[in-house]
Amino acid sequence: MTGRSGRSRPNIIIILIDTLRADHLSCYGHSRRTSPHIDALAERGCVFEKVVSPAPWTPPSHASLFTGTYPSRHGVDRSHLILDPSLTPLPEVLKRHGYRTYGVSSNYWLSRETRFDRGFDEFVHSWQLVQTHGTNKPLQRQQLRQDLHLASTAEARGVKAKLGDFVNEQFERARQQLRRSHHLCDDGARRVNAFVHRWLSQWRRDEAPFFAFLHFMEPHIRYAAPRQYHRMHLPRSVSDDRVQRLNQDPWKYLTGSAPMGGEEFEILRGLYDGEVSYVDYQIGQLTGMLESAGLLDDTAIFLTSDHGENLGEHGLMDHCYCLYDTLLRVPLIAHYPTAFGRGRRVAGQVQTHDLFPTILELAGIGDDPVWSQVQSRSLLGDPGNRIAFAEYLEPQPPLPVLRQRYPGFEGKEFDRALRTAETDRLKYVWGSDGRDELYDLAADPTESKNLIDEQPEKAKELYSALETWLASFQHSAQDQETVELDESTIKKLEQLGYLQ
Repeated sequence: MTGRSGRSRPNIIIILIDTLRADHLSCYGHSRRTSPHIDALAERGCVFEKVVSPAPWTPPSHASLFTGTYPSRHGVDRSHLILDPSLTPLPEVLKRHGYRTYGVSSNYWLSRETRFDRGFDEFVHSWQLVQTHGTNKPLQRQQLRQDLHLASTAEARGVKAKLGDFVNEQFERARQQLRRSHHLCDDGARRVNAFVHRWLSQWRRDEAPFFAFLHFMEPHIRYAAPRQYHRMHLPRSVSDDRVQRLNQDPWKYLTGSAPMGGEEFEILRGLYDGEVSYVDYQIGQLTGMLESAGLLDDTAIFLTSDHGENLGEHGLMDHCYCLYDTLLRVPLIAHYPTAFGRGRRVAGQVQTHDLFPTILELAGIGDDPVWSQVQSRSLLGDPGNRIAFAEYLEPQPPLPVLRQRYPGFEGKEFDRALRTAETDRLKYVWGSDGRDELYDLAADPTESKNLIDEQPEKAKELYSALETWLASFQHSAQDQETVELDESTIKKLEQLGYLQ
């Protein structure tokens, strides 16, 4: 495939919108018009209608995306944030095959400290005004409160680094104040686009193709979109004071400290949709830049998410303690007409880590040992009648942390590991505590009626498929590696709803 630039291989961009449920985009059937710019990209590209994330939260789902493997294989989870060194991440593969690689992260879990920068020529944090190394204070504070097998940094930091730390801390403090109290700042999207704008001239000039991973934090909690987007999907009858007083702390809700009902969750969904509409606007800005630079036709763009969000469904908030489709169903849009056509919709079930072999194929990488690690299928072929698997290997946040913070709360129902096996109709959920579930997604898309006792044979079939799948590959057994950190990231993670 040769584009207008004369390159034989396409440029490749992954747009990752954190915490984005598929059913809150207009092009996936949402009743509100939340996403006109993403809808336009979908109309010019290919929409995969049923997409299942391999994990319900950020570190393991991104590790799957970057390696084409499932969580049990790559080993990334709450107590181990470092990718199994025996696996090769996508940027590293593309780099050794001639691609220039660029990454920007807006999520503190995806940082240089947690080694998500492997294989990138340039990798930046949108929350840092000055790009300094070894500074992730929220993560450091989390390490102090719970064992993440991360080490505090022992090396002394120079004056320049300390000055950078100070500037970044003041920048982040001001940014959050402007965002939450005055809605004058976003959660990183504008800076992601600013980095793209800075890189554009190099992308146009280089003979080598480029790969870019662009991570947008919106619509992650806390929902506080800029200006008019904040109230865009709220009824006029809802006062600013009512919105300001609304509980957005998932742990207060889960522990019973802040009861919420239908009205509160309707407001919460409106605020979430405001964040979706804002990031949609920024995606429009991004695609507009690429088009103006003459790069759009030569670039394969994949827009997806790492996981969804609970907005009161199943008595839950945030993205924790379950494997319901509120967390697993995410969007996936491919814009590269040469390979995917225009205006297509694919009904067959796929998974987000299918992007790994898809991108290798588009880049013409057929003879590489990395193929031996792949546990996914290329989107360039027929999805077929496949079973999708997902894993939640340990509770996040850990229950002892919640019990300490909220005396009297037990939460035994959350203290378990989960796995799912899902066909195009049935979904089986295995729980380590013996509380298994079975849902008929066609008849019960909200997963409200557990059929485990009514259809035991169907559950047994899917349990057998899950067991066969788990026995088909080597599970990660890596030693716990430490990461050098100084004093910086837990407060920020707590601001994002990650109680530490």
